[in-house]
Amino acid sequence: MGNKSTASMINHYNLASLPMLATIRYWWWWASHDLAYLERIEGTKGLDFDLVQSIAKDYGIARGIRKEKSDPDGSRNRQRAHIIADAVNRRRDGFTSERSLTDRFELCLEIVDELNRRSDAAEAITHNDFVSGISKLSWFVAPKSWTMFDRLAAEAIGVKSGSARDKATRFYQHLDDTGFVKLASDMRSALPDSDRFYPERIVDQYLWLSASQEENRPLVITKTAAFLDAIGDEKRTQLLRMAEIIETNFATDLAKLIPDTHKTSKKNK
Repeated sequence: MGNKSTASMINHYNLASLPMLATIRYWWWWASHDLAYLERIEGTKGLDFDLVQSIAKDYGIARGIRKEKSDPDGSRNRQRAHIIADAVNRRRDGFTSERSLTDRFELCLEIVDELNRRSDAAEAITHNDFVSGISKLSWFVAPKSWTMFDRLAAEAIGVKSGSARDKATRFYQHLDDTGFVKLASDMRSALPDSDRFYPERIVDQYLWLSASQEENRPLVITKTAAFLDAIGDEKRTQLLRMAEIIETNFATDLAKLIPDTHKTSKKNK
């Protein structure tokens, strides 16, 4: 598209639509990050220490894992990553699509407690409550009908105060109450060729975009439009069609995830 302005890119690709923008941005992230992890887990049947360390870096949760100041060959840090992987893998069957989000979050808290609340504080594997980190790692072993807890996604539904546990509890309860699991299932049914692509994360991206600063939106759109320009006509057409399906069929349902009171408060700022 050359040196088109942001306004023309918005109009050309309909990137002013948050469902459109969320779908394209998550597909971009999925293709460059999540797909490789999901394929590897399919082969290994669970997380391993390499995956824990890589996912932690990609998702900004590495700081929540304790690190040895003196670990020249990295063996102690690998051991901690292995312990985290094992704690998640042992509960993989519990993260089933038949359970509510709040029930699955209880499993996350079991893992958090196992890793952090040891008799000797020096032996703790993670810092404080590794709530967001475990929600993210557990998604990779059971992505269907499950989603990650993220501070910005929670802020989109008005959950801003409290401890990580408290915010995550309210976040998942709200998603249960507003039909997240059914919405994700309906999206999967509507999208063609969605193998290993989980629209649950489109919802996550939609909430994240809803909570992000609107003054930053033009740059997000510019980057997304540049990505669409770069991937070629065939893939761009397929991806835009996918985004249009989400926008046409699920824009109203996505908007319902955000409480009216929170929408009003944002407008009045």
